[in-house]
Amino acid sequence: MNIETFTIKYYEKVIELWRKTGISVGSSDTKQGLEKMVQRNPKLFLIGKIDEKLISVVMGGFDGRRGYVHHLAVEPAYQKKGYGKLMMDKLMKKFRELGVHKVHLFIEKHNKTVVDFYRNLGWDIRDDLMMMSYVPDKNLYKMRI
Repeated sequence: MNIETFTIKYYEKVIELWRKTGISVGSSDTKQGLEKMVQRNPKLFLIGKIDEKLISVVMGGFDGRRGYVHHLAVEPAYQKKGYGKLMMDKLMKKFRELGVHKVHLFIEKHNKTVVDFYRNLGWDIRDDLMMMSYVPDKNLYKMRI
């Protein structure tokens, strides 16, 4: 698998892969939203390809202190073959290069398969924190793409 930096020409294929793998595609996943992510984190939004076919994607974010992993997906026919681990290894290398001290990610509680995937990579479940969210623009948040 060849891992490269996302460019907007892959937008439709990335959205299709996220939907196919059960990732909730929401109002922040518009073309403009992903372009903004690339502008802020130009080397942390990665795609994986085999023979020019997009088979995996992961978005990394960095706020200057912490790293964040968003929307890791691997084409179902290529799952359980190490491609997700390769994507995460590459992203973690990029985080280390930036001097990131800690990396966070969010998993929907019902998704035990994803929890198991990350636990096998050495991630720990935190029970000392609670996630809270605030939506400043309810109309924007409810927008569908």
